[in-house]
Formats: sequence, C-alpha cells, structure tokens
Amino acid sequence: MYKGIMKKKNIYFDELSSTKFFNPIEEKRIKVLKTLKSDHRSTVKLIELNGKTYVYKIPTEKNTRKWQRFLSIFRGGESQREFLCLEKILKNGIDTAKPYFACETKKFGMVVDSYLVMEYIDGREGNIDNIEIICDTLEKIHSKGFIHGDSQLSNFIISNGFCYIIDARFKKSIFGKFAQAYEFIYLETSCGQSIKKYYKRHGIYHVVARLVDYYLIFWGKVRAFVKSLLRGEKFKKSEDLESKESIFQKIKSKFKRNKDFEKYSSEINNENQEENQWEFW
Repeated sequence: MYKGIMKKKNIYFDELSSTKFFNPIEEKRIKVLKTLKSDHRSTVKLIELNGKTYVYKIPTEKNTRKWQRFLSIFRGGESQREFLCLEKILKNGIDTAKPYFACETKKFGMVVDSYLVMEYIDGREGNIDNIEIICDTLEKIHSKGFIHGDSQLSNFIISNGFCYIIDARFKKSIFGKFAQAYEFIYLETSCGQSIKKYYKRHGIYHVVARLVDYYLIFWGKVRAFVKSLLRGEKFKKSEDLESKESIFQKIKSKFKRNKDFEKYSSEINNENQEENQWEFW
C-alpha cells in the first residue's frame, strides 16, 4: 500500500494508476450501477469508471460515531484498515476482493469521512450446495493462524469455482482452537442445518465453543428483551425470551444421549444471528 495526499486528504492506493478514482468521486462523476447495501453501518455501491466495474464502500457508522473518530487518531480510519486487511488476506493466499484506493478526510487528527474502492467479484453468495469449498476455505484460514471474524454463509462468495471471503476481520486469535471451533458453529448456524461431516471437530474445543454459542444466543435474547422494554414494546409470547435454565437443560440432555465429545452435535438456532456474533476473541 502506498500513501499520499490529494487536496488535503489522505489517500492510499495499490499503484499510482489507482489515484484515477479520486477526482471522479470527489466531483461525483462516477456512474452508480446499483446499491448493494445501505444501512446504518455502511453504504456499498457498484460503480463504473472507464468501462470497468468496482465496489465503492462508505463505512457510515465508523465515520460518524464520536468514539470511533477518536480511536482513528491512534489506529487510522476504517477504510485504511480494511485496505490493509484485504492486502493481508491476499498475501496469505486467500481469495478476496483486491483493494485499489482509499481516501480519508481528517479534522483535528480524527477521521471524519472515508471510503474504499475495491475489486468487484462477479459471483453469488455461498449456499449449502457450496458448503464443502466454504469449509475448506475456512480451514485454510485457520491453518494460517487467523480467523475470519464473521463466518456466516453470506460472507463467502462463489465465483468460477473459487471461494472468496468478504467482510473478514482476519485476525490472530488468542483463543486459538476455541475461536476456530466457534467459527464453524457460527457458519453452521447460518446454514440452518448440520454441516458436521464437512469439518473436523476437536473434542473439548468444540464443546466449549458450543456452550459459548448457547450463552450468546441467550444473551442476545436478553438484550433484545431489554431494548423492547426501553422502546415501550411488549413481547407477544413469553417464549421469545428463553431461560438460561432451558438452554443448559438442552446441553445436559445432549451429553446424556452422547458421551463421546467427538460425536457431540447440538441443535442449531438461527434467531438473532447478527446480534449473537460477538468478538469474544
């Protein structure tokens, strides 16, 4: 990654030719083909420049939150960090989108606005039919000593027989095999069915990760319940908040039916998936 300054803005690019994105974006001369995503967290658009398509991403939440702006003084803005993350993924032999250009606007040393331009992967979200290659990709990430960070099914793109990862944090994990086991459990949850035959489960690591998963499901429901009370809403059914006792009763019954940790298989719960993805590592 190279660094530079254009019109008092910090820019980051893979090669000098990538600075071609700056003026069209600043002058709003880019052609937007469609909006891929738009919510409080980020805006992602498919754009065209000089007959080629690219992905243009604005990390809205990280750009606007005061605490995130303050942290950017020490660790840089979200777009710069994602640029570096994508480079690191590619350097480790994992397929992902190639970053081309990033730009940051700073005020008092804080990043108050930023965006990233990267390669557009013409493919589709992974599904259960591609689970073998997806599990192989996740195994490859773990073999390099990293974790994906958000291993749900939709964060794997299938294109021309290759599996690309997106929205990955790609970090080293202090929890090692426990975190790796949790990533497969989280992937399994997003599939809505068992995928145990496609990955290796390591005894106690898998069991502990499953317990963490049950706890996070419970805590996610507690948070949802509290938020609803603060908003003045009421749950229609008392079952919406499953008790901690009932969750651990399920775990206990599983162990009674199966004493072999390697064959241990738990029920999959798809509710509140985004709420339950915690960076506990």
